[in-house]
Amino acid sequence: MKDASTQAKQYGRQKIRLAVFQLLLTLLFLIVMLFSGASVFLKQLVTRCAENFYIQAALYLTLFSIIYYLLFVGLDFYGGFLLERKFSLSTQKITNWLKQSIKKWLLSFVIFLVAAQVLYIFLRHFPNNWPLPATAAWLLFTIVLGKIAPVLIIPLFYKCNPLDNIALKERLLKLSSSCGLAVEQVFQIQLSRQTIKANAAVAGLGAGRRILLADTLLENFTDDQIEAVFAHELGHVRLHHVWKILTFTAVFSMAAFFLTNVLFKISSRIFGFSDVSDIAAFALLALILIIVGLLFVPVQNAFLRYLEKQADIFALAHITNTDSFTSAITKLAHQNLSDPSPSRLVEILFHTHPPISERIDYARQKKNGSALKEQQNSSNC
Repeated sequence: MKDASTQAKQYGRQKIRLAVFQLLLTLLFLIVMLFSGASVFLKQLVTRCAENFYIQAALYLTLFSIIYYLLFVGLDFYGGFLLERKFSLSTQKITNWLKQSIKKWLLSFVIFLVAAQVLYIFLRHFPNNWPLPATAAWLLFTIVLGKIAPVLIIPLFYKCNPLDNIALKERLLKLSSSCGLAVEQVFQIQLSRQTIKANAAVAGLGAGRRILLADTLLENFTDDQIEAVFAHELGHVRLHHVWKILTFTAVFSMAAFFLTNVLFKISSRIFGFSDVSDIAAFALLALILIIVGLLFVPVQNAFLRYLEKQADIFALAHITNTDSFTSAITKLAHQNLSDPSPSRLVEILFHTHPPISERIDYARQKKNGSALKEQQNSSNC
C-alpha cells in the first residue's frame, strides 16, 4: 500500500504530463491546420455557404471547435475520468461524465464563439490598434462572466443550496461580521456526486458574490477546520483579490495582445494571408496567442500564489485556533492528493497556490511567534 505522499506525487506527475501532452498536441493541431492547408479549406467551405463575413466566421469557428473536440475528447476522458478513477478520486458514473463533458463543451463553445466574433470585429475595423479595444472587451467579458457565474453557470454543473447547518452557518456569519464583511449567505456545493475532493471558493462579483463550501468539505472536516477554510475565503473578499486579479488581467492581457499583434502581422505576411482579419489565419492567431500566453504563466502563477499567501495570513489573524488551519490544509492536501512539496520548477510553471509544506511552515511560525510574544508579555507583568 503506497503512502499518501507517494500517491500524491504520482498523481501530480501524471496530471502535469497530461497537461503538457495536451498543450503540445494542441500546438501540433494548430500547426497542421496551418501548414496542411486545412484552415484555408475550411474558409473556402464556409464562404460557399454564406456571403456575410461574420456568418462565415461563425461557421468556420464552429467546424474548427467540433474538430478539436472530437480529436481531444479521448484525452479529456482519460484525464477527467480514468485518471481520477485510477487514484480513487472520482465518484462519477461514465454517463454522468459524458453529460458533463458535453455541457462543458457547449458552454465553452458559446463563450469562445462570442469572444472570437468580438475579436474579429476589432481585427476588421481596427487592424493596427485592435489590442486596446480587445483588452477592454476582454475585461468587460470577464466581469460579466464573474457576475453570472454563481447564478447561471455553476448550477449547470453542480447543485448549490444555502448552508443547512444552522449552528455552523451562524458561526461563519459571525466570523465574517467580525472581519468587517456583510456576508448574507453561505452556500454548499454538491461535489460528492463527481469527486471525493474537497474545496471552497469565492464565486462572483458584488451583490451576486457567493462563498461556496463543498459538501465533501462539510462532511469530512470539523467545524474548527471549516471555519479556518472559510476565513481563508473571507480573506480573498476582504483584501479585494478579485479586483486585483482583474487589474492584473487587464495589464497582462494588453501586453499579450500587443505582442501578439506584432508577431501576427509579421507571420500573416509570411504565410500569405490577405490581412489580419482573414478567417483562414485563425489557426495562426490561436497559435501565437497560446505561445505568448505561456510566456506570462510564471508571472501569473507567482501573483496568484502571493494572493493565496495573503489570504492565509488573513485567516490566521482572524481565527483563535491556528492548529485548525494547519490540520485543515493538511487534510485538504491528503483528500485531494495534492503534492505537499513539488519541485521549484513545477511550482513556478503549474501551481497557483503555495506548496502545502510552505503553508504549514508559515502557520507554525506564526503560532510559535504568537506564543513567544505571549510569554514575553507575561514575563513583563
